Amino acid sequence: MKILYVIIMMLFLGMVSCSEDNLKGYSSSNYIQFDKLSKDSTVFSFAYDETLESGTVALKLVMISPLVDRDRKYNVKFLQDESSAQAGVDFEMPAEEQVIAANDSVAYLNVIVKRNKALKGSAIAVFEVQASDDFMPGIEANRKGRIFITNQLTRPGWWNDWHEANGLGTYSDLKYQTFIREIGVTDMTLEADGGEMNYSTMRAYVLQFKYWLQDHPIEDEDGSLMKVAMRG
Repeated sequence: MKILYVIIMMLFLGMVSCSEDNLKGYSSSNYIQFDKLSKDSTVFSFAYDETLESGTVALKLVMISPLVDRDRKYNVKFLQDESSAQAGVDFEMPAEEQVIAANDSVAYLNVIVKRNKALKGSAIAVFEVQASDDFMPGIEANRKGRIFITNQLTRPGWWNDWHEANGLGTYSDLKYQTFIREIGVTDMTLEADGGEMNYSTMRAYVLQFKYWLQDHPIEDEDGSLMKVAMRG
């Protein structure tokens, strides 16, 4: 038992050391980072609405810091060298200062995405947290945020294997378009995955779509009746 305890303690200290390695070199105890991992993208598609000329993507940031009773500024920079999107053409950065409100631990970088009729396929815009007077960049895996801008319909990341088996069922562009049109929802990323939706709300939307399909049977792209996997 004593040997097992020592092994567990060594593993724990190793994990702490790895986390600290990402932040070493800073005397500050105030850090800020994107909520999503740098490798993950937030998708915005103009294919949902042909009349839409612009939209807003809110990239969520979280701080690793004690709360304070004053507003604090953070800094995010657009990385042109890592992006195919063009500032002023495909998107606009917010004009206002980037601020976390007093006694808050969350901020949103509101990026205005623009329909670019010359866009072929898709473009990606990459942003990176920079040092400011109030914050240092957080862990390396969360220092960058990505927006994937497209004029085409694309399968969203949240429509994963779980949804295939237990949620909306087999993906098709037609099913996704129908879901958006009838339910009015494009993003069902759960809170556990860095999104804003809880499981109960997601389940309610899926079942709402299921009941709609029962009253309005339509064929999917493969000729079979469109259906939802979730029970209820």
